[in-house]
Amino acid sequence: MSQYAQRVRRLAAQTRDDTYGSNRDYQHIVPAGSVVVTVPPTGDLTFAAPVYEGTSPYIAAGGFLTAETPLQVTIRLSTEDAEASEKRDVEDHWSRFGLAVDDAEATVARLVITAPAGARIGVWGLALGTVTFPPGITGPGELSALTKQHLVPETFYLDHEGAAVEPAKVAKIEPGPQISLKKCAYCQRYLPLDPDRLGVLSFHKHNAKRTNHQNECRSCKTWRINKVLNPLRTPDQLHESSAITRERKLLLREPEILEEIKERTGAGLKSLVWERFGRKCFNCGRELELTEVQLDHTRPLAYLWPIDEYATCLCADCNNAKKEKFPVDFYSAEKRDELAAITGIARAELDKKEVNPKELARLLANLAQFAVEWDARTFAATARKIRELRPDLDLFALLRAADAAASEHVTQELLRRPLPVGLE
Repeated sequence: MSQYAQRVRRLAAQTRDDTYGSNRDYQHIVPAGSVVVTVPPTGDLTFAAPVYEGTSPYIAAGGFLTAETPLQVTIRLSTEDAEASEKRDVEDHWSRFGLAVDDAEATVARLVITAPAGARIGVWGLALGTVTFPPGITGPGELSALTKQHLVPETFYLDHEGAAVEPAKVAKIEPGPQISLKKCAYCQRYLPLDPDRLGVLSFHKHNAKRTNHQNECRSCKTWRINKVLNPLRTPDQLHESSAITRERKLLLREPEILEEIKERTGAGLKSLVWERFGRKCFNCGRELELTEVQLDHTRPLAYLWPIDEYATCLCADCNNAKKEKFPVDFYSAEKRDELAAITGIARAELDKKEVNPKELARLLANLAQFAVEWDARTFAATARKIRELRPDLDLFALLRAADAAASEHVTQELLRRPLPVGLE
């Protein structure tokens, strides 16, 4: 083992405790150390590793980065016959990255992170090698499915915890900031999460769990659970989710908003937003055809923000990755400046995580009416979202105080038809 590898393992071990013995382990957060590497005068941090035969033709690299001062890096993965690259903002919180190429004949893989000379970059779990799926996972059939942004780098099943690929010409290696890890219930890997930014790293958020994150990592959730179990339960779950979304849109008068925009401008909202964002996905920068555009609410529908002219143009992958996240939990500071300039939403407003105050006031003023007219599951899902950001507001308690009959109606409906797992 190289001196660098030994140092990485020693620094990581300083704050780790691996002694666990039950399923409850998956709801413990453990601290781990990281390292800080200093970018040499060339501006390139270069890593290389031999490629061994695996269960796929894909070569991948991935890891987790942070920086004391926000900066932009270019990340390039290459083999003898293939290359992939991306630009990424690295800020003062942990973020993840992952790249993969299709090259079954590769013998050596090289990863280059280009950044300003002298920059100090925190690194955890930087791994490079052949994608080898564990037993029980067949994985995706295409590279494009493997590299979906909401799954990398976890879906490569690289050894992030023991990762220690060798950088060339690094000016200095020092102990780095702490990172929080949690064990995946399926693959047993310790992978990162951010207690202050739920769902942005290796685990989806789950408010009912002790850690506020799901037991399984994003990849195992996709390939081991959804792919196997969802044929049995997805139709009902998708129906409930779409029904809740539809009722929220009706509550927020989205059909009327869309019609008013079309009458006023002579164009549909999708066309307007597509042009405003330069016909590109705002997040990844990919050029889009109009048929590929997905309108993101910018601020989440689940927290009562309707679709309107402040919408964001995203591709399907990025829209799926953003889901119900607020801009501050998904975009870098630089991207939020850009988003504010394009949409016209003040940066200070973009950075807030709040329930739409105007629509919340309307909801509270007509609580009993909404409770009776809505499906009870929509009421329950909305109440849960509001309490996430406003713990002082319990819609069920307010409804009991305002209208006992309406409260009993909602309670009985929920007992008769509870929300499916994942929507509760």
